[in-house]
Amino acid sequence: MSAVDLLVVGGGVAGLGAAWRAVERGASVALLEARERVGGLVWTERTDGFVIERGPESFLTRDPILLELSEALGLTDRLVKTNAQGAFVVHRGRLEKIPAGFQLLAPLNAGAFWRSTLVSRRGKLRALFEPWLPTRPRDDESLASFVRRRFGEEVLDRLAQPLASGIYGADPARLGLRSTLPRFLDAEAQGGVIRGLRAQAGTEDRAAGARYGLFASYDGGMEVLTEGYAAALGDRVRTGVAVERLERTVGGWVAHTDGGPVEARTLLLATPAPVSARLVEDLDPTLAAHLRAIPLGSAATATFAYEASALPELTTAGFVVPAVEGSAVLACTFSSAKWPHRAPEGKHLVRVFLGGHTNQDVVHLSDEALLRLARRGLRELLGVTASPLFDRVDRWKGAMPRYEVGHHRRIARIDAAVAALGPVRLAGVAYHGVGLPAVTRWARDATDTLLQ
Repeated sequence: MSAVDLLVVGGGVAGLGAAWRAVERGASVALLEARERVGGLVWTERTDGFVIERGPESFLTRDPILLELSEALGLTDRLVKTNAQGAFVVHRGRLEKIPAGFQLLAPLNAGAFWRSTLVSRRGKLRALFEPWLPTRPRDDESLASFVRRRFGEEVLDRLAQPLASGIYGADPARLGLRSTLPRFLDAEAQGGVIRGLRAQAGTEDRAAGARYGLFASYDGGMEVLTEGYAAALGDRVRTGVAVERLERTVGGWVAHTDGGPVEARTLLLATPAPVSARLVEDLDPTLAAHLRAIPLGSAATATFAYEASALPELTTAGFVVPAVEGSAVLACTFSSAKWPHRAPEGKHLVRVFLGGHTNQDVVHLSDEALLRLARRGLRELLGVTASPLFDRVDRWKGAMPRYEVGHHRRIARIDAAVAALGPVRLAGVAYHGVGLPAVTRWARDATDTLLQ
């Protein structure tokens, strides 16, 4: 087999996106995936009329890259937008609506925030005074420090922490804003967070495309995307092929696999950071150490199917649980209320998230113990006592990179060391963003750099 222009190792969203970008450029490409399926964390089960997400359930449209790729792959007609609006947050054991206009860390609708009972009168005054606080823009800062400094302790504990944990699952005292939510740091530099976010809002609304709103998915679940990639790439994808060792050659690279050597002029590693560390160990031990130093977290979910009559009316996307509530439940998505085509008529699908930075050990519990924890949360918060029609348990052990303060500086060192190795780049959730659009855009840009 002659050398391909690009060898992609890893068949998750990053690797598939890179391989497709190479095809768009007219380059020859091979993608090797050690497992028997592509998609990585993206995995959808379809059974008896239910569409069950075993990984990510949607993507942000603020960056339209996946909307554009859906069109290129012929998947536009399969895109869907959310049905439900708003969400709840647990407050002293009860579900209360998140105030309209609350943007993850900041209250942009002063009236709705003032009417909310989640924060005391004093806490509301403290938060709404933010536009008059002096600005102190920083290169990076923890989420906890930032929210406490700009909006106060109550907003951090009751709103910002649970909402951010629903995305990152990390300790807010360690989570770095520069690598996760830089628009909040940028907003402060525009004369205050609230002023800056309002200025940003118009631009984002125009960029995202009103057809889908802030989040989008597919009628058959997120695996529609990875199936679309796989169909378009065809026999360029080889599953069940593990790379054991990389060798730098005059003409590029040789990947020594359990199925024989594969030669390539350029190389993109789209494997988890620990796997990439193993593959570059002999080439640059310091780089391997940097990759292993990226903190990794774990989480678990329990998904339940119910008769609709067993649940209260589900009118929102779900709920989040602040750490101060002391619950093992991190959040819950009302999947069949939030998205179309997720459950048959008269049935519902709900997904409970467990773990987070305060309860990492839940992933080591048995399936039965995880299901008990999740059902107890549903009973206490929603009054659900009926037995589910069926359930599913999923675990992600060490699969969630933690972008701590200074992460962007660590990644700059990693990128520089990788570039020094030759025509090779890294892509994936450990580096330049955990969301599917961020991972996809970086992988495509890295491919452009390698093939230019």
